[in-house]
Amino acid sequence: MRRIARWEKALPSVRLQTGRTLLLEGPASVRLEDGEGSVLGAPLSKGWAIVREDRQIPIETSTGAGLEVRLGQEAKYKIIQESTIPTGWREASQIALQSPGTVVILGDVDSGKSTLCTFLANESHSHGLKVGVIDGDVGQADIGPPTTISTSKLGGHIFTLQDLSPEISLFMGDTSPSSVSEKLSRGLVRLKKSTIAKSDVLLVNTDGWVQGDDALRYKAQLLDDLQPDLVLGISSDGELDPLMELQGSASLKLSKSPYARTRSRDDRKRAREYGYKRFLQNATRIELRLREVRLRRFDSREQQLRLDRNEDLRGVLAGLLDEEERLISLGRVDRLANGLLTLTTTSKESPKVVELGAVVLSSSFEEAGFGP
Repeated sequence: MRRIARWEKALPSVRLQTGRTLLLEGPASVRLEDGEGSVLGAPLSKGWAIVREDRQIPIETSTGAGLEVRLGQEAKYKIIQESTIPTGWREASQIALQSPGTVVILGDVDSGKSTLCTFLANESHSHGLKVGVIDGDVGQADIGPPTTISTSKLGGHIFTLQDLSPEISLFMGDTSPSSVSEKLSRGLVRLKKSTIAKSDVLLVNTDGWVQGDDALRYKAQLLDDLQPDLVLGISSDGELDPLMELQGSASLKLSKSPYARTRSRDDRKRAREYGYKRFLQNATRIELRLREVRLRRFDSREQQLRLDRNEDLRGVLAGLLDEEERLISLGRVDRLANGLLTLTTTSKESPKVVELGAVVLSSSFEEAGFGP
């Protein structure tokens, strides 16, 4: 059985020997004092790197390294005797480098999809390739806010996908892919079309809905729509086998890293709330005249919502969209009365469409419920 060191606390300086890995769980910060270190293929520098409360990064060294570590409350770290990156992941990287194109990453919740995507992005960037990333996880979005899918382009190495800024985001309206699967598939195809021409390697990070027949049918349809050059499936119990065996594209089954974090339902909720707050920071209140915008629900084909006078929309999360129905900003509905829609948003641009989502937020942008 592989021995894993116990979590230790509060040492300000760490000497990392060759071939060992420091697993650092935030809130924490770390910087390189001497030697060389890397995080998922991204070089560590002498500037401070911040690790968020719900994040964990692996720091590896091939030469030995001195690290200064600052630990916040509840932060943890441990040193292990090996790399956290499975051998199969490195083999997948070599395959992707030899035949660049569209790579789709599949896997269950907490299987390490975002970590694999980050590693592949860094490896491709290190080899001089232009790298595009599509974040297709509406529940645990990294690049854009929850309820959206987004695309971005690497300008340098990254420690996490949250280091990327969204270039185009599309509002899906819900944090559950099962309720928006057709819309999600159309949106991901649209993002691929907008990004593929500018990318040597396009990495598509998908959501963790893979359990059950409906999930597998959705993923099979998504792969058929996206037509990837390579499919990477992270699996621990064979849950992806039916999907991978039917693949017309090149595919590779990968093992889950034994050091992947397992998050609770509350952990994932807190991560979503961090995402709402991140993209609604410094929001202000605006008023929109209903006759000047199209108001609709995220799951309706109607282009103009027929309102029930008794309906209370307060707190509903909305997507403010431009003329091409790309996301300008999120908004929280404050009031709808007398032909005026009042929202809290960061948008300085007048939207053409306001799409009402399934999520209800409190005034502090915490999840207060879900609509019908």
